[in-house]
Amino acid sequence: MKKELKRYVKQSTFILIGSFFLALGISIFMAPNKISSGGVTSIGTVLLHLFGIRMSITNFVCNALLFFFGYRYLGKESIFKTLLGILFLSVFLEITSYIPVYTGDIIISTLAGGILMGTGIGFVIRMEASTGGSDFVALILNRFFPHISTANIIMFIDCIIVIIAGIVFRSFTVTFYSLIALFVSSKVSDAIMTMGDSAKILQVVSTKSEDIANMIIERFDRGVTGIYGKGFYSGKERVMLWCVVSPKELPKITHKIREVDKNAFIVINDAKEVLGEGFKLESAYDKIK
Repeated sequence: MKKELKRYVKQSTFILIGSFFLALGISIFMAPNKISSGGVTSIGTVLLHLFGIRMSITNFVCNALLFFFGYRYLGKESIFKTLLGILFLSVFLEITSYIPVYTGDIIISTLAGGILMGTGIGFVIRMEASTGGSDFVALILNRFFPHISTANIIMFIDCIIVIIAGIVFRSFTVTFYSLIALFVSSKVSDAIMTMGDSAKILQVVSTKSEDIANMIIERFDRGVTGIYGKGFYSGKERVMLWCVVSPKELPKITHKIREVDKNAFIVINDAKEVLGEGFKLESAYDKIK
């Protein structure tokens, strides 16, 4: 019970922080410069400039309607966390609306807004939650078009909304910078979601592959896979070692490999996320049905 409580507190805290960053990016940098990044907030930006309707009201009302139609496609825990996301974002949109806005260089507004939004979205999605908007529409449409991924539907919806916002404001500049903000936001959110889960992939070709494999297993407690192959230049059969290690371990392991065989051929690649023994055992992907 205590463990569950701590988990809910942690998740709620991340959703709260993420919603704050998201609201900060929208209220200070995006909305004042008519820059949209898709979803309900883009509709809120249009209504704010055309009719003076506060974004907090637009966000809450639109997401409440979307939630009514989309909640049945969410799990029980996701319903609770999504309600928190909608509530927190609506409250923070109201609070941050009283902070002085930035209306200087539109490039700074685009990049700063995109980074803050991406950070906020990353924190929220990392907790398997949502602040509403395009997510709900995508979930509903995915039931009718299961051959199209939810991520692609969300991207399509956001792009359409951004283009419509540009037409309403009669500005190609608004559309152009909105698409840039959308791109920046998606890249930052991806980085936040995989933060701390990265690793390095080692591929080693050596005449002393068995000695190197034993050294890695014994000294670093990492699994090693041997992949049999043939070197077409030498014509000899070799075993290529394949191993995943943490970034901190990489310098030491590489140094030790060179000690065993200074002529070892080593290839190092990045791994964004690793699931399994020695790394993360659970993932959000495990909960996808």
